[in-house]
Amino acid sequence: MLEIFLFVNPIGIECLSAERSTLKAIEDYPDTVHFSFIPLVNLKVIKRYMALKHIDPADLAAQNEINRIAYSVALDFKAASFQGTKKAREFLLFMQSAINEHDREYTPDLIEEGLREAGLDSAMFWEDRHSTYVKSGYEKDLAAATRMGVEIAPSMVLFDYSKDIDHAGLLVAGCTNENIIRGLFSHAGDLHTTKEIQSRRHFHVL
Repeated sequence: MLEIFLFVNPIGIECLSAERSTLKAIEDYPDTVHFSFIPLVNLKVIKRYMALKHIDPADLAAQNEINRIAYSVALDFKAASFQGTKKAREFLLFMQSAINEHDREYTPDLIEEGLREAGLDSAMFWEDRHSTYVKSGYEKDLAAATRMGVEIAPSMVLFDYSKDIDHAGLLVAGCTNENIIRGLFSHAGDLHTTKEIQSRRHFHVL
């Protein structure tokens, strides 16, 4: 059994590619891979996004606005996940595609469109979105990222339980290529060149 945590910028085009590649690769491992997408918003993630978008790194107004949108979409994703992880992933993919590939503005109307595309209940979403559980759940995800040593997105953390339930995790930053991801799935227990992290039992990702 392989458990995977993919930490992503909730509005990042690079992370959208990583998510698509991961979902495609997982098709070959339907019964042996358990995976989760986890939004990550911090200064390094925002700076990386600005660099990819060729935005002046000294533009603090742009940085603050990007941070605001990324954080909001992260909370949207967390609220959507209360109705199922698969629907939440579909919602996230829609939002990332709309913002990056179609230059759509992040608005309540765009959120509503994403909810419809993912088959999410709008009233339930907004009720959850304004609850304290969403923010606290996201903060727990951030704490887990810190414990796992994750600083940038996309980053993948893998735990291979085929040998030992307490097998150390493997942290691989910047995985977007489908073939590389497939290779990681196939040889997770043998990746000595990746950064080793603590046992899975120390982490509680919600």
